[in-house]
Amino acid sequence: MRRIMILGTLAAVAVANVAVARAVIDGRLQVEPAADNKYIVDASKLGQAEFFGYVGDFVDTKKITGIVLIKGEKATDEQKHIVAVTAATQHIEAFIDLGGKVQPLVDPTPSKPATAPPVEQQTPAQPPAAESH
Repeated sequence: MRRIMILGTLAAVAVANVAVARAVIDGRLQVEPAADNKYIVDASKLGQAEFFGYVGDFVDTKKITGIVLIKGEKATDEQKHIVAVTAATQHIEAFIDLGGKVQPLVDPTPSKPATAPPVEQQTPAQPPAAESH
């Protein structure tokens, strides 16, 4: 019985290693766009927050250097944006596969720089009156 459990565990580890090997090619995590702005990594379908965490885990544990958005012609601008932002935040590169050609991913909807809203017709705050004792 123990032998069967050990063999089962070894088989599970081998399958997990093969799955990770397919998810990472040349140090780049392979990501496929899915419906509803979700992402498929290996056999897992992930939302935006899950995807970000998954990539962070791969950066830490597998030392990936980039993300490749495969089947990029099927990706929405939002999906491309999330992949680009995720890669930038994790300090790795973002690529897109368009028709079999891998090229750098250019964010289609870059964030606008944060600016203070305009101040109109506001008077400066008055200093508090000095109290006399």
